[in-house]
Amino acid sequence: MTNEVRQTCASGASGIAARETAPVPPAVLLAAGVIAISFSAIFIKWCSAPAPVIGAWRLWLSALLLSPAAWRQRHAFATLSSRDWGLLLASGGFLGLHFLFWIGSLHTTSVASSMIITALQPLFVMIGAFWAFGERTPPMGWWGVAVAMAGSALIPLGDRYQAGGALYGDLLSLLGTVAISGYLLVGQAVRSRLPSVVYNLVVFSVAALVLSLASAGAGIPLTGYPAQDWGWFVLLAVIPTLFGHALFNWLLRFVEAATISVTALGEPVGAIVLAALLLREPVRWPQVVGGLLVLTGVALYLHTIRRHPSASRA
Repeated sequence: MTNEVRQTCASGASGIAARETAPVPPAVLLAAGVIAISFSAIFIKWCSAPAPVIGAWRLWLSALLLSPAAWRQRHAFATLSSRDWGLLLASGGFLGLHFLFWIGSLHTTSVASSMIITALQPLFVMIGAFWAFGERTPPMGWWGVAVAMAGSALIPLGDRYQAGGALYGDLLSLLGTVAISGYLLVGQAVRSRLPSVVYNLVVFSVAALVLSLASAGAGIPLTGYPAQDWGWFVLLAVIPTLFGHALFNWLLRFVEAATISVTALGEPVGAIVLAALLLREPVRWPQVVGGLLVLTGVALYLHTIRRHPSASRA
């Protein structure tokens, strides 16, 4: 769950004014990106490795794949101040915590519950931006927050009878959502001054190091896993990261950030459908109703700030 474009929308940005023409219809690429990121939760469910190990190898491998492109733009590193490096380190730390908590949630709760709670991320960014930067949201945006929060409150009703600590998994998903919001907020200033590939390389590497240290601290080895798990590590790095989030970043050249942000709301829906088909996970009525309310509330919020971008600044 590392979708940077949601941050752009949450901070009131409307995207690039003059856009290029995409070589492929953007709608096709947006649909492909949603499908790609929807597989993230499925691959994690199929992987038997512990949460910090999955997160560490996903990010190490993603950073490795991004290295050639980042090397071609290495001059960008010379523009960074010591404060910028501090923000990058903090941003990467929050990203590491996000993967630690969110992947852990998928080991104890359903894909539906975990993904619905994670969909609240733009709202946490909004709240954090209000307290940290004094950014304002129009009243209709707050109605979106209220609707989404009401929907999220229904999730525990569907999980209270599920064995295996589902409520604990819901809490981990919530903590992961707070962490990814911190990642977006802290990295907001420096990200705008760096090429996306360079920013991602640094924060992915920092987050991978955080997860590697967490594994070492818990006495969990980073190696010795079956070949099947290594296959999931690679697929996580390639499909949801490069063909999902990196594709969305590239599409900012052709479509508005708000369009990508709303499209990315398809991830919980896609993940839930895939979980029902591939994992045979049941979807209970509180998850259906709560999920619809969460997605409606978040969509209302994103629509509001898209119509009133200047209102997000005090």
